[in-house]
Amino acid sequence: MPLFLRRTGSEGALFRRFFLRYLEMDSTEYLIKVLTRFRIVDFPKLLKSWDFLSARQLQEVNFKETARKDLILKLAALCEDNGVTLKHVADLDIIYNCAYPQKKRWNSYQMFRPKGGEEAKLFDFGDFRNCFERNLKMLIRNVMINILEHGEAVWIRIAWGKRHSTPNQQRASYAVYYPQTPYVFMANLAVQYRVYISQALVVATEHNMLKEMDLRGHCLDSLRDIALKRFNPACSTHHWKPIQQLNTSQESDQRITIENLREKEDVKRLTSAAFGEGSLPKLEEVHYRLQTVFKDEHNMGILSDRRKPFRCVAKFSSPNILESLRALPALGIADVPISTMFSSIPEKGKNYFKITDKRTAEPNTPGP
Repeated sequence: MPLFLRRTGSEGALFRRFFLRYLEMDSTEYLIKVLTRFRIVDFPKLLKSWDFLSARQLQEVNFKETARKDLILKLAALCEDNGVTLKHVADLDIIYNCAYPQKKRWNSYQMFRPKGGEEAKLFDFGDFRNCFERNLKMLIRNVMINILEHGEAVWIRIAWGKRHSTPNQQRASYAVYYPQTPYVFMANLAVQYRVYISQALVVATEHNMLKEMDLRGHCLDSLRDIALKRFNPACSTHHWKPIQQLNTSQESDQRITIENLREKEDVKRLTSAAFGEGSLPKLEEVHYRLQTVFKDEHNMGILSDRRKPFRCVAKFSSPNILESLRALPALGIADVPISTMFSSIPEKGKNYFKITDKRTAEPNTPGP
């Protein structure tokens, strides 16, 4: 460590402050880091959406024949000539994440209004942005906030800074808010900053409380569809019947091939009744946290006297867990009907479950 960094008192603090500022990344260096994430096919479209370089400047760049490294350096030089700042680069970072939201893991949150409160007013982007920025900077001053509209959502990027350092651009948090709904999705949010962004959000959207949902994943569109019930729900009024009871009015046929066809049709019908026939939201995992006591009514043994509950976690993962579960009966891996613990995931709006026994359930915690 340099000698002046070891100094104490106000003089040492001043030296450390200027030294840390000297080490911090400038706008051009950070721009190059953001551009290195782009694929070759991404450059024209994303840079046009950014709208920082003029149409003439973009026409001067040969995106097809220029080597990737040279292309990034040329774009960085053009942006530097235009006076690019960290604020501009942060906007480009948002545009990149809008194009590739699956690269982040999103947590879902729901906001609530007080009972008997006023209905939501029409959303105004300018009022929301000003209110959010003002309230967040009242709580924590050393932050850089970027807010952009993209499609039907409002994207928020927050770079958090400490007392003697500027905001860290490489560890920014992201929030995606859907206006006129109580839902917001966040990524890269450290625990110590959750209270700040939560308070700024509920004030800007005229709510009074924000609560985390047990719904997480990489596919932002699927999380939104589950929260807003924008998927094709299965028939909830279906009454399950054993396969043996189906088609009882038809003439019995002993030929194995026909029986197999009938059974496959029954499996397909029951599976469709459980999951629906349309495309399902994309989730990568489902967690079941079990907390229950040992039950043995016939043989009272040592474990029967155990008061503390047993705890374990069962995790199911797949590139698309709901589609995988729907395919299991047709493959002969699972029997029908499939348990509602799996088929009701979209309707319940969560993929993290806690299963408790009534004797061990905590207050306000439902049983299985």
